[in-house]
Amino acid sequence: MAKTLCKYRRAEIVDQFATISKIVSEPNFMCSSCTRVASDKEYLCKPSRLTNAVKAAPRVAKLSTPPPEPQPIMAMKTPNVHNLPAPTAVGQSHIEMVAVVEEEALAPDSLKLKQAKKLKKLAKKKNKQLEKAAKTVKKFEKQLKKAKLALGL
Repeated sequence: MAKTLCKYRRAEIVDQFATISKIVSEPNFMCSSCTRVASDKEYLCKPSRLTNAVKAAPRVAKLSTPPPEPQPIMAMKTPNVHNLPAPTAVGQSHIEMVAVVEEEALAPDSLKLKQAKKLKKLAKKKNKQLEKAAKTVKKFEKQLKKAKLALGL
């Protein structure tokens, strides 16, 4: 069995460059694990056949008529929205996400709400620090009172 492309070390790649370039020049298979491509599935650890293998693009014959003159943008017809294909589920979710982001950017109430939450959190933290400081002062006064009693002051 041939060595898989995943197993080659950097030094081996340099030494066997001609062989490796022959293996990857016309890819028909792709590894589903590491996404390397090869002409034969023996060179990959988890091969899967490429459905659209890279092929040379067909050459287009030259037209004998000159291309049409570009029209100004204003003169172009706008496409009818009803004739466009419906977006896919992924496209629809992307559209909804963009709409939500735009809505958040336009809504100052959401900014005020976020700021209010931050301020509330800061106030709670400051209140907790004040309570802790008051407790420490109370403890200190208690210790001072004990010390005075012990010394008879």
